[in-house]
Amino acid sequence: MNQWIERMFISFDGTELFYRAKVPTQKSEKSILVLHRGHEHSGRVVNLINELQIEDAWCFSFDLRGHGRSPGVRGWAPNFETWVKDLNAFAVYMNVEYGLQTNEMAVIANSVGSVMAAAWVHDYAPAIRCMVLAAPAFEINLYVPFALPLLRLLEKIKEKSFVTSYVRSGLLTRDVNEAKAYDADSLITKRIAVSVLTSLFDLSKRIVSDANSIEVPTMVLSAGTDYIVKNKAQKLFFERLSSPLKEFVELPQFRHAIFHEKDRAPMVAKVSKFVKECLESSPKFLPAVIAKPREHSVKEFEVLCAPPSLLKSLYYSIFKMALKTLGSFSNGIALGLAKGFDSGPSLDYVYQNKPAGRFGIGILIDKIYLSSIGWKGIRIRKEILKTSLRSVVETLNAEGKRPIVLDIAAGHGRYLFECASEASFPIDLHLRDIVPENLEGAKKVSLSLGITNATFSVGNAFKKEDLSQIGIKPNVIIISGLFELFENNHLIHHSLNGLSHLLQEGGYLIYTGQPWHPQLEMIARVLNNHQGNRWVMRRRIQAEMDELVTGVGLQKLDTATDGVGIFTVSISKKPLKQARREFHELVL
Repeated sequence: MNQWIERMFISFDGTELFYRAKVPTQKSEKSILVLHRGHEHSGRVVNLINELQIEDAWCFSFDLRGHGRSPGVRGWAPNFETWVKDLNAFAVYMNVEYGLQTNEMAVIANSVGSVMAAAWVHDYAPAIRCMVLAAPAFEINLYVPFALPLLRLLEKIKEKSFVTSYVRSGLLTRDVNEAKAYDADSLITKRIAVSVLTSLFDLSKRIVSDANSIEVPTMVLSAGTDYIVKNKAQKLFFERLSSPLKEFVELPQFRHAIFHEKDRAPMVAKVSKFVKECLESSPKFLPAVIAKPREHSVKEFEVLCAPPSLLKSLYYSIFKMALKTLGSFSNGIALGLAKGFDSGPSLDYVYQNKPAGRFGIGILIDKIYLSSIGWKGIRIRKEILKTSLRSVVETLNAEGKRPIVLDIAAGHGRYLFECASEASFPIDLHLRDIVPENLEGAKKVSLSLGITNATFSVGNAFKKEDLSQIGIKPNVIIISGLFELFENNHLIHHSLNGLSHLLQEGGYLIYTGQPWHPQLEMIARVLNNHQGNRWVMRRRIQAEMDELVTGVGLQKLDTATDGVGIFTVSISKKPLKQARREFHELVL
């Protein structure tokens, strides 16, 4: 007889959320995480877990904030990404509390939960065994004309606004008993925050369009008589998946609540078989293998490097002319044109976010420039970098170690000095950059913030001889905003390999990624880099970036995103010699 436990866990922002877990009948490292539908709660998935009849795995489900027995205003979250962050936080908790790794995990979800699972896999790249997405709500039927624009307007007028679901139990399932159970469940929340709904639409569009970045084995269950969501987006998502193992199951008579439907036993058996086979497979991951560039992002990079079509050439020529004439009234644009939009001075200006320019028009243009989605993401990335750095230096300090931080492409390093100035213990900062002017700017920033324990040196992060001359043994190394500027994975592997040897055992590598960007072509066609060339970037999906890091023997701990999907910040750790030896023995 399996034992069920009910507890609370602390999510990424300190919020306590309720979860329940089914303990396996035997010792196991396998786990199944089931995500409930929107409006519902974890108690609604207990029957499904029992019906799966997978006794040799832990089974978990948690209540979304504002749902079930989790605290918070009913149906409320700042945005949909908050729920995805809660999912990531729970996966980390499963590892810390129960010793369960994501590479032994299967995820099963329905509706909104399916979108959460897909977004988590896309943005955070957990190496889970598989996911089953039932009726993913990539495109919701709103029925009311102009509903989405009206919802966006309501969101601007009223910060915490809600809509009540039109869904009745009869639209969810043909099973009379299940419909009655839904109607009688006092924990079901009928309303949903407008902020969640609008951000769900935006995130779903991004995930479906970039589904070729998802490589996890995936089963999609599509309800043929679904009144809640449109199935077209589900099929597009499935067709674009890069997953080596994928299956699309059409259920003609089923309605939206697939796991509560009539005559579901054959479907549940199919899901159980898929999950069991994925959990029982034993993939081998060899260390020190250079990550393979993902074909779709390589093609994208090649297109950006090639000349554009005549029509696009005309469009971007007009754009560049406007940038050099009218745009030059903006201090930020003028700085980017002169120094490069990816340069240390330009990024530091973006970080400060204080619009300035010549005359009123210049200030207005600068304000629009600084509020672009890419620069917003850069500023969020900076705050995540600070949070990540603060976390690892506090850990080192608690272990009685003085933090020695090396940033290999520091630019002006503002976030480093801010973090050091806010710490209650000393932090040694070592800033390197290939551009001497960036380091001169960094020195000025350090003086303005009263930081004296920092050193500065010119060096190339990709040259072995430069890395060997650093002269310190850091326990924290930071790589921020660098690797997306280089297409070649071999080059990045050699840089990471040198840095891994330089890093102390038990030390941390903090690295950023850029798995997606909505303005890649505009940047490549219009903006110049610090070398005076076109600013062309090759994005890497998070899994590719992680593989480059783990390929030099580091162990990824966690990833945080900007909430938009453009930038990520990840933390990895260099294991001690004994742990590395055990890892290699396990693999070989």
